[in-house]
Amino acid sequence: MDDKKRLICNAVLMGFMVISVLLPLSARGAENAAMVIEQAKAAIEQARQAGAEKKAPDVLSQAKSWLSQAEKEYADSQSILSRTMKMVVSNEVKSREISYLATMAMTKGLIAEAKSKKITVAEELKGAQKDLADYRTSLEVLNRKLAEAEAAKEVQAKAEAELKDLEQAKQKAVELEAQKRMELEDVQRKSAEIEALKQQDRLQEAQRVAAREKELAEARIRTEKLALQKEKDDAELKAKEQQMAMERQKMEAMQKKMAALEKEKAMLADAAKILQTTVKSTDREIVISLPTINIFSSKNEIHSQGKAILDEVGAYLKKYSIGKIAIRSYTDSTGTAAVNQSLSEKRAQKVKEYIVVYQNISSAEVTVEGFGSTQPVASNSTEAGRALNRRVEIGIPTSK
Repeated sequence: MDDKKRLICNAVLMGFMVISVLLPLSARGAENAAMVIEQAKAAIEQARQAGAEKKAPDVLSQAKSWLSQAEKEYADSQSILSRTMKMVVSNEVKSREISYLATMAMTKGLIAEAKSKKITVAEELKGAQKDLADYRTSLEVLNRKLAEAEAAKEVQAKAEAELKDLEQAKQKAVELEAQKRMELEDVQRKSAEIEALKQQDRLQEAQRVAAREKELAEARIRTEKLALQKEKDDAELKAKEQQMAMERQKMEAMQKKMAALEKEKAMLADAAKILQTTVKSTDREIVISLPTINIFSSKNEIHSQGKAILDEVGAYLKKYSIGKIAIRSYTDSTGTAAVNQSLSEKRAQKVKEYIVVYQNISSAEVTVEGFGSTQPVASNSTEAGRALNRRVEIGIPTSK
């Protein structure tokens, strides 16, 4: 009887020793599986924050499926471990299986995040390429205007050459007038000589008178020719003076146009230096376009980055503004027309209030207008297009 009790006691002690060995091993396997599951959850959450639900929904769905299987297997293993205490080898296999499922979920989550970020970068690159194309178009317009300025310089050179010719014509007229006076003086002198000859000898006087009269007739003819030539020269001189006056007016107009072109060139160059904006030029104004995402927060308040941009715009306006500054706001097609109209008007008004208060721009010199979604610059069927349509434009006149 005592031997039987000792055998029973030894068996119980052996059972407690096995359990004490098995429990830590099982706990370590479960702890590793739980850690991998948490890492998979973190990877899936990062993918979701990166926009994978829209840009990589298939991969994200696979990651969630793997995670669901891992969590289910983990829950089952914990339940089985607490009830039956399977062997260590069996628990380690189960832990590796759960770790594999969780690792696959984490891998799919990382792939979904990478795919979303790749699509986002591609969309941003497409927008940057369009901005570059707009800038090149503005550059081409500027080059054409510079070519017109060069042509104006050639017209000015031609006008100066014609002015020189006119001065030479005036000099020639003065010389002709002097020659006429000399010829008249010569006629008068010869007339006096004839009168003296008449007194000395009537006969010789008659002969000489005839000769002198002939000379006088020729002199009169020459005088009349000179008078006619003078009238012609005066008429030509007057015509040239009128032409020069017209050319001078053209030169003044061209010089004003050249000055306006130089100013517009400087305005475009300085406007292009304002970060996170695009610039275009029309016949009457320079237009600075600001995406609303760079100016307003999600609550439609001007954030710190937007204030920095508007400070640069305000400095630009104080340097170049010569007339009414037009602030025009636009939205995308999301929402009703009435809501979009109200939103665009509020954004335009907030931009005006900021530059009036913080940049000392006269309120009377600033007009605001909201256009809602009526004038899109890109398709509203894509997020990138809608982002381009949500904008505030500031128009600065190039001339009064």
